[in-house]
Amino acid sequence: MSAQAQDSKKVATNLTNYVRGDTTQGWRHFGLTSLSFGQTSLQNWVAGGNNTFSGDFIFNTSLNYLKDKIFWDNNLAVEYGTVYSSTADWMKAADKLSLTSITGHKISKTWSLSALLSFYTQFANGYDYATDRNKRISTFMAPGYLDIALGLTYKPNAKYSVFLSPISERATFVLDDSLSNKGAFGVTPGKKTNFQTGAYVLASTTQSISSNLSLISSLDLFTPYTKDFGNIDVNWDLLISYKLSKLLTATLNTTLRYYDKELHKVQFKEILGLGFTYKF
Repeated sequence: MSAQAQDSKKVATNLTNYVRGDTTQGWRHFGLTSLSFGQTSLQNWVAGGNNTFSGDFIFNTSLNYLKDKIFWDNNLAVEYGTVYSSTADWMKAADKLSLTSITGHKISKTWSLSALLSFYTQFANGYDYATDRNKRISTFMAPGYLDIALGLTYKPNAKYSVFLSPISERATFVLDDSLSNKGAFGVTPGKKTNFQTGAYVLASTTQSISSNLSLISSLDLFTPYTKDFGNIDVNWDLLISYKLSKLLTATLNTTLRYYDKELHKVQFKEILGLGFTYKF
């Protein structure tokens, strides 16, 4: 943490220069890692309740390259969180592994011909805690999503980026036998992959609003060229980090998700934590 205290001003300055449109050639690297906790302890509490403890780990980093008219932007997002309750034991609260890579060649000041590769899955088993905590409903690569797309990137500055693709291919993986046999996540029962061609949009922003406040957000949309055209898969991630002191940082991490093949309802996750964050 002493290294954080010594370097935080320099890191904030570098990130601020980058998102304001620094066109320095070569590689640029930045990101943050956070470990936050929450706890409730009750004893003879008339109002009722449970003893709880929660922990959440976040790692979000970008490695970008710029050389004349060529750019290559890469982002890795990792998250894992758990919650303990005295009545329900340990439960998983957050689980994500996401990698996005976009490369392109500028054809104007703000537009580029581009190609995208995006991968998304989770680390551990997921269970239906509401009805049967032993019922496994997801796991690593079940589901897993791989998007490959060609299109255009609109990038007015280094702070904002929008990728538009009229032709993209989405592969859905269900590599778990029991889930694939049930036809989970849109695969044909017994099959472990499903391919869809469609349109894809990815909008993202990375901002150092001040030396204490940082924001990372990405929104991706996909609709297939089938009878389900217009039924849009949505995933919107938002991470806000506010430095309270040299040691403590408050983080707000939300995800809004709608995947028709996963659940015919809007999914929403929100984690507000207080803990330690290191920017680099």
